[in-house]
Amino acid sequence: MDQSPVQSTLPAADATPDDALLPYRIYGDFLSREHHAALLAWALDNQSRFAPSAVGGVAKSVQPTVRQSLFLRDLGPLEAVLRQRITEQLPQVFADFSTRPFTLQGIELELVAHNDGAFYRRHIDTVTTDRPGYGDRIFSGVYYFWREPKGFSEGQLRLYRLGSGSREDGHFPDIPPPQNGLVAFRSWWPHEVRPVRCPSGQFADSRFAVNCWVYRARQAKDEPPAPRAEA
Repeated sequence: MDQSPVQSTLPAADATPDDALLPYRIYGDFLSREHHAALLAWALDNQSRFAPSAVGGVAKSVQPTVRQSLFLRDLGPLEAVLRQRITEQLPQVFADFSTRPFTLQGIELELVAHNDGAFYRRHIDTVTTDRPGYGDRIFSGVYYFWREPKGFSEGQLRLYRLGSGSREDGHFPDIPPPQNGLVAFRSWWPHEVRPVRCPSGQFADSRFAVNCWVYRARQAKDEPPAPRAEA
């Protein structure tokens, strides 16, 4: 397995006991320099193919009050590269999250561009699928990349404490996007994308990311998961 440097998520000395188990891990230098550059070039060259991002499970729809960004499912030659890297990283993910290894059903990828004002309200990533035998989303990952010099600010990932409801303090410290880094967490963990600031408004200055969802194969005896409204 390719051992990528991991940014520590251990709590500071003055952290509370509740912070001792932060619900995410950051894997730095996730792609090679060449693949990182190629993915950025692919995103910029395919600007005209991006469309407004949708939300929902089976019946997806564009809801600007919930999610504002642009997406593209086609990652071209970089799709195979990302799938391989994620697959290589899975043993470390299993260990970091104290999860028993499972049979991989598949990896779903989505290229997303966040420009000025883009966001995604609080949601979870488990879905109700039109393929009930396909599998369940177990882990989510967000791979971040952008053009240098950086043309945006903010756009942090926010993970909420379970059972926090709408409390203002009900979340963990916001996670700044790591250039060429993958942030991984469990798909059922509530999270949101904080609004992005991009003064130029140019597509090339967007905060780019690849959303990654790891599916566990479902055994024949398994029942479909409880319905979820978010994607």
